Amino acid sequence: MNQQPPGRPPALSLSASLRLPLIERWLQEIRPASVLEVGAGMGAMGYRLASRYDYRGYEPDPTSYQVAAARLEVLGRGEMVNGVLPVQPERHFDLLVAFEVLEHIENDADALTSWVRWLSPTGSMIVSVPAHPERFGPCDEMVGHCRRYTRAQLASLIGSAGFEPTIQSWGMPVGFALEAVRNRLARRRSGQREVGTPGSGRLYQPPSRMGRAVELTMRPLASLQRPFVDGDRGTGWVAMGRRPAWSPPAS
Repeated sequence: MNQQPPGRPPALSLSASLRLPLIERWLQEIRPASVLEVGAGMGAMGYRLASRYDYRGYEPDPTSYQVAAARLEVLGRGEMVNGVLPVQPERHFDLLVAFEVLEHIENDADALTSWVRWLSPTGSMIVSVPAHPERFGPCDEMVGHCRRYTRAQLASLIGSAGFEPTIQSWGMPVGFALEAVRNRLARRRSGQREVGTPGSGRLYQPPSRMGRAVELTMRPLASLQRPFVDGDRGTGWVAMGRRPAWSPPAS
């Protein structure tokens, strides 16, 4: 089992490390008390969220779930559920997050509409998806992506769920190198497409003990994308959706 000492977050993937600064800024703005994660994978981000908020994560893949649950057990906080998010909520959360999940779902609009039933009347969402349909490549196919998104498509999707979107771009320029490497690796696996959606949360995940090394390596690389986050030149989108007339809580 891929565990880590208490207090030391497990390593994020390189792509997740690039997304993290954008997500952190919105977490600080929203300041949720409770967070629900759909598609928690191996729980590297869930560990970080559970250390700060009342957290519950849902992960349908049994192998990924076992790692994620063990990580929360080490932390001593949070809840991980092995399954898909139920249609009918039994409680409500301040924030829903889903990182690299919607692109795996054939009917993404219905899925998102179902998910937001779990939000409180003032709840918000943060989602990330791969960008630019024309960049759909071998790695997308290998991990079970149904699509990549334009900015307008993502904005429309979030709007159809009743939320006002704010969208930023991540991955310029480092994400392009990561994508090129992953597409090359996927071509070598041609004919062995067993990864699919269930295994996508385990692909390219560094060992937990590498957490600090990944953080120190990716921090300066993530800073290179700052001038581009409001444009369209990255490899992925991170979006925050807020209810109409939402405003940050008073200081």
